[in-house]
Amino acid sequence: MSEFIRAENLSFSYEEGAGVHPAISDFSVTIHSGEYVAVLGHNGSGKSTFAKLLNMILTPSAGRLFVAGEELTGEDFDEEALFRLRGKVGMVFQNPDNQIVASVVEEDVAFGPENLGVPYEEIHERVAQALRAVDMTAYAKHSPARLSGGQKQRVAIAGVIAMLPECIILDESTAMLDPKGRREVLDVVEKLNRERGMTLLHITHYMDEAARADRVLVIDGGKLLLDGTPREVFSQVELLTSVGLETPQPTRLLYELKQAGLSMPDGCIGIEECASVIAELWKG
Repeated sequence: MSEFIRAENLSFSYEEGAGVHPAISDFSVTIHSGEYVAVLGHNGSGKSTFAKLLNMILTPSAGRLFVAGEELTGEDFDEEALFRLRGKVGMVFQNPDNQIVASVVEEDVAFGPENLGVPYEEIHERVAQALRAVDMTAYAKHSPARLSGGQKQRVAIAGVIAMLPECIILDESTAMLDPKGRREVLDVVEKLNRERGMTLLHITHYMDEAARADRVLVIDGGKLLLDGTPREVFSQVELLTSVGLETPQPTRLLYELKQAGLSMPDGCIGIEECASVIAELWKG
C-alpha cells in the first residue's frame, strides 16, 4: 500500500492564558492508503488534535506532516494547497448539528461540492450517489431537523462523500448516538473503506468500535503509546488500564480468568471467539 499520511516529530501546543499546553509532542506515524485505523486515548490525550492537524484546522508548531503526497508544513503550502487538502481529507465531527448547514437534506449534501466548484450536473449525480451510499435517498427532500441522531450523522457523512475524498476522519462521530445509530454509521464508513478503498481514521472512546479496525493507535500524553492490530494492542491490558483505557469486554473477561489461574489466550477481541475459548475450557 502507498503512503497517505506521514507525521515526523510533529508537535502542537495550545496557548492557555500566559502559558502553553503541549497537546502533541514529537509524534511520528505513517498511515497507508486504504487502511482502517482506530485512534484511542483518554480525554486530553491529543487524539482530536492530531485529527485536526491532518486537515489543517490546526497548524503544527514543529515537525513535518505529509498528506496525499503533499507536505502541509512546507513553505510553499498556500491557500490553493489547503483547498486541495480539504477535497482529499473529509472530517465528520461528534455533533452532526454543527456540520449540517442547509434546511433540506439534498441541499446540505450538495454544499461541499458546490464550494469545491463542481459543475451543477455533476453535483446532482454526486449527491444522489452519496445519499445512496448512506441509505438516505428516501430522505433527500426532508428537513435534517426531523431526523434521528444516526440519520443526521449519515447525512453529514454523505456531505463528505459527495466531495469524493480519499480519506474520511471520524472525530468521535458516534459519541452522541445510541447503539443502533453507532452501528449504522460504522456500517456505512466500513463499506466505503472496503468497497472504495477510502482511508478511514476513526477516533473513538468505544473499545468495541476500535476492535473492528485493521489497526489501532493509542495516544497518551501527546505521544504514540501503542501501534498494532486490535489483537496486539488489546493484549496489553495492564498498560491500557494504566493510561485510563478499557479493553473490549471479551478481552477483559479472558484476562480476569487468566489472572485467576486458568490457561487463556491473550488479545481475544470478539464475543464469538471468547465464547469458543470458554466452551473449550468447559469441555476440558
